Amino acid sequence: MSSESPSANPVGATPPVLRNRYELGERVADGTFFYTHRGRELESGRTVAIKVLRPEFTSDEAFVSRLLSEAQSVTSLRHPNIAQVIEAWQERGTVVIVTEWVRGINLKERIRRVAPFPLAVTVDIVLACAEALHYAHESGYIHGDIRPDNIIITPDGRVKLTDFGLGASIAASTRIQMNALPQAAHYTAPEVTQGRHPDSRSDAYSLGCILYEMLAGNVPFDAETPIATAARHLHDPPPSLRAANPAVPPAVDGITLKLMQKDPKARYVTLEGLLRDIHAVRDALKNDRPLNWSPLKPAPETEPLPQKTRTRAAAPPPPPRRARREEPETEGGPSFKLLIALGLLIVLMFVGFFGVGMFLTRTPEQVTVPADLVGMGEAEASGVLEKLGLVPQVRRDFNDRVPEGKVFDTDPKGTSEVRAGKPVVLWVSQGTQPVTIPDVVGKELDDAQKELRTAGFVLSDTKEEFSEVIPKGEVMAQVPLGGTQAAKKSSVSLVVSKGKEPIPEPQPVDVDPAPEIDEPGEPAPGTGTPSATNAPERQLEVAFPISERSQGPQHVRIIVRHEDGTEETQYDRDHMPGDQVAHTVVVQGTEGKTQIRVYLNDRLIHRETR
Repeated sequence: MSSESPSANPVGATPPVLRNRYELGERVADGTFFYTHRGRELESGRTVAIKVLRPEFTSDEAFVSRLLSEAQSVTSLRHPNIAQVIEAWQERGTVVIVTEWVRGINLKERIRRVAPFPLAVTVDIVLACAEALHYAHESGYIHGDIRPDNIIITPDGRVKLTDFGLGASIAASTRIQMNALPQAAHYTAPEVTQGRHPDSRSDAYSLGCILYEMLAGNVPFDAETPIATAARHLHDPPPSLRAANPAVPPAVDGITLKLMQKDPKARYVTLEGLLRDIHAVRDALKNDRPLNWSPLKPAPETEPLPQKTRTRAAAPPPPPRRARREEPETEGGPSFKLLIALGLLIVLMFVGFFGVGMFLTRTPEQVTVPADLVGMGEAEASGVLEKLGLVPQVRRDFNDRVPEGKVFDTDPKGTSEVRAGKPVVLWVSQGTQPVTIPDVVGKELDDAQKELRTAGFVLSDTKEEFSEVIPKGEVMAQVPLGGTQAAKKSSVSLVVSKGKEPIPEPQPVDVDPAPEIDEPGEPAPGTGTPSATNAPERQLEVAFPISERSQGPQHVRIIVRHEDGTEETQYDRDHMPGDQVAHTVVVQGTEGKTQIRVYLNDRLIHRETR
């Protein structure tokens, strides 16, 4: 007997139709957030991609709502380098997104195979991505999840950006961010890791990481865990591309470094500046011009003047000194002028001594330092001191009891008497001194709570989620991330595994003889050709419903084992919750010698010998 492909629908079976418009075909990919199916638009006949949100994320109402809103809004984007989002809606508790079908290989796989790329190829890919992102940014949309997995290269060399709308949805939910981190850590901008929403400059940073990877053959920052990788993006300076690949010209190295600056303000203000530089690189490659400039270099200094023009002009000769006219000496005692000078000197000395005495005996003006400066804002307290004729001097320090920006002490203390014009130190709070949040992912809940409390943090809430891989009772995510800095007594949320999600009990599977057919021995449609044997052939009807409580598509497989020991998959399809499964199978062998097994999501739910 022939065996069908596990991902294909049986021949003759009718595929599900969504919204009376899209025919749901085989599942072609399992992503972090979506199952992706090949589909067909019934009216036009064109092939589409149908993405169905995975069941483990449908319970997050905030994420589902934001995802649906973002996906619906980006349907307006029309650009040759963006995979168009055609339609998005919510159905039976999950989100369905229909997009343009793009045939090709994602950039991550291409990097694995052939990186480092030729410079001209890299420039063309970056240029296409930058043009798509600049168009989206100008239209008011941020991608937020730029990585090579979301860039498709078609067989004819076209570049397509996919998953628009998902990045902003991920940023809106800290728990979802934890699920995205393993795939996104190598490309996420440092400010996004710190909790800021992605913007055009964070898209530029991610594109810089991809540019680096295409020419270096490896990511710019890597570590043993995604969190450690994100920490390197946050703290390590951007690496030089020329150090990894000396063939890279200074211009491209400078563009990459500018894209990957830690401070968003130091990157390109908009991608229009990047496009100018990338076009300049491409034109230089075509016309064999040097690429020894860099967008990071300062403006060249003015060329020094030629030596002869820099010779300082001779200084004009000093004016001739006038000959001192000597007074004729007079005979007989001091002159009249000398007597006048001595008299003036005596008067001045008398006035000076008198003034100094008055100054030394005068009592200086005293000012009282206000007692209510503590608790004031920095600007308000400084203004009070200046009105009193005192000079405020601000010092800052961490303080657990006084809010940031408020005065918590003065020197001298309040009510002290000081001379006018003297400085008064205002100690201004910087808030609670931040400490490192422990990384408790993978620990038992009790141990995680104890460690966080010991470190001085408050547990805000603890949620439970099903997980196929993390044992029950272990922490599977935390917000904020472990290893980041936060103030003591700040809140930390935990997500704890509930273990594997139980499968809703299906209704009993009925296996009954199928209605008689006109020509016994001919296989039912879609069952393949039976093996050559003399055993009798029978047809049986397998029927059962999919529980309404199921979340997302349910994968159904029916396997038949014939009397001669051969097996074949006679049914392999996805069904939505509430569907009725009904299929005729063909078994070959006498009664009691054949077996039928039914699987739901790869778990055996029924086995019967007939």
